[in-house]
Amino acid sequence: MTRILGCEQIESGECPGDWEKLPPAGETDIRVCPVCLKAVYRCASPEEVRLRAAVGLRAALAD
Repeated sequence: MTRILGCEQIESGECPGDWEKLPPAGETDIRVCPVCLKAVYRCASPEEVRLRAAVGLRAALAD
């Protein structure tokens, strides 16, 4: 599972919460959430997640 971080929809249960359940967006490390229609970036490290979240992007980090 590759958890999606920074999404308000996860708490409500609307967001899939798992990057692997999102449809591909044409890029290897980017997918689009069908609920909020925002890009979700797969990150290689917690630091990359923090950097993306700091500018308001959705990110996912593999467990």
